[in-house]
Amino acid sequence: MLGHSVAITALTLDLHARGADTRLIAGLLFAGTLPLVLFSPMAGFMVDRYDSRHLIMVSGLWQAAVYTLLAFVHHPFAVLPLMFLASLGTAVTTPLLMSLTPLMVPNSRLAAANGLQQGTVVVALMAGPAVSSMLFGLAGDARLPLLLDVAVYLTVTGTSLLIKTRRGPMPTATRPRTLDGITVLFADRAVGAVMVLAVLLVLNLHVTYVAQVFLVRDTFGASALTFGLVQATHTTGFLFGAVAASRLNTARRILLGTSLAAAVMSVALFAISVARSLPATFPLLLIAGFGVTVVLVSVGTLLMARTPEHMIGRALSSFTGAHRAAALLAYGLGGWIVGLIPPATVYALSGIGALITLLATAPAMRRAWLET
Repeated sequence: MLGHSVAITALTLDLHARGADTRLIAGLLFAGTLPLVLFSPMAGFMVDRYDSRHLIMVSGLWQAAVYTLLAFVHHPFAVLPLMFLASLGTAVTTPLLMSLTPLMVPNSRLAAANGLQQGTVVVALMAGPAVSSMLFGLAGDARLPLLLDVAVYLTVTGTSLLIKTRRGPMPTATRPRTLDGITVLFADRAVGAVMVLAVLLVLNLHVTYVAQVFLVRDTFGASALTFGLVQATHTTGFLFGAVAASRLNTARRILLGTSLAAAVMSVALFAISVARSLPATFPLLLIAGFGVTVVLVSVGTLLMARTPEHMIGRALSSFTGAHRAAALLAYGLGGWIVGLIPPATVYALSGIGALITLLATAPAMRRAWLET
């Protein structure tokens, strides 16, 4: 994840320096995300079908090779498809590494292990842009950070040999199907309820990401540095959310905790529109980031605890695909809405939408609670 974050930041800065327009920048972001949506069923199939060590090694070597090409190729029409190819590796390793966790720790420790794992992912995503920007500034182009990525993925390949836990082909009565992961998400009422809540919360929250720069820079008249601090504060909320989610170690705790976290997130988003104050925006965005991460991390914990072992790769991959698809849809929706209404109003609508989402999923959450 550190390598993926470094690459996206470096290539964004490089395209901008070469005079690329907003369509190319958006195209890069889509190229880095689309494989996690489009390839998710096949990635989950591969995770459940093939030896985990071999997959990590092949994925690491694949990404190292693609980033080597990206370090020496600069034309946008080559950069975008290469970024797409590099992200195919991330589409596989994201559910793959999570699928190993239930084999490493007992069920009673799954929440703590998942919280730790997702917390380190947040740290990597926070460090990636800073490291990439510094290396880009030193070198003047994207080559140095991209060569760092090559080293990162070669290290991933080597590290795979140190992971003793392995998953291989599962002995099942029938051959695994790529779409089985979507089915298994709704086979368990608790998993289905929390998963739907998580995806819809992402849709509501990510709309505000488009409005955020306009709120901070235009409405509040703040500097670019302040905008960066606002984003960092929101991301810090992710880290706190991952830590809090590590305490939700039973289905009942998860159902209750995610409901409360969703309510907190919706109130925080709506409060930003009411306060219309830069100082108030910092803690409120931290709280919103905290709330959505509690829900997202808890879905992973619930999936790992309640999904049959031979299906877990497809289940995790399908959830990742749904989550990323909601984010992409939100970006497109946000780009349309922000041009029509003030950015503060976008936060109000997102807060109301998150609350409606919670109320709409409440009956399913209650039924899951009674059955647990």
